[in-house]
Amino acid sequence: MRRWIAGSFALLLVCQATAVAADDGWRFRLTTPRGSLERGDGLALRLGVPSGRAWGVESALRPIGGPRELTLAIAVRDVSVREAFVRVAWYDRDTGRPRQTAIADSTIARSGERDAVIVTLDPPAGAIAYRMRVLARLEPGVARSREGAILVGPLSDVRIAPEYTRLLAEGP
Repeated sequence: MRRWIAGSFALLLVCQATAVAADDGWRFRLTTPRGSLERGDGLALRLGVPSGRAWGVESALRPIGGPRELTLAIAVRDVSVREAFVRVAWYDRDTGRPRQTAIADSTIARSGERDAVIVTLDPPAGAIAYRMRVLARLEPGVARSREGAILVGPLSDVRIAPEYTRLLAEGP
């Protein structure tokens, strides 16, 4: 029993350490402990992801209601990231352990791009709640992106910075 309580407390601390809340009440957590998540300038979030399937962050479970459309900007600032996108996952309940009933993906942002992503909240029949996920996949053979490889947030808060490159000058 003591081990279970200690394990639960440790898990709670990890979840608290990896959760980031935006000023508008959105709360996000990592989809893998091997990723990185930090608050950027304004309301923007900066993510880093490991290789494998699509990893990133997800919001808390939110009941359907409020705006029917969200506009976000995604900037991919690391050449090791093949693609980044927003996924809306629909659920049959807004409490407990709901069952995911459907998903909808946004357009894809690629390395060196800043894309405005319009996410339409069009729930399927029977959906009661949703989660917003920002996910990314890496190029084959890359183990991990750098921290802050993907920046996501309101259009005004997300700016793409060019990769630093070394200029090679030819000799005389």
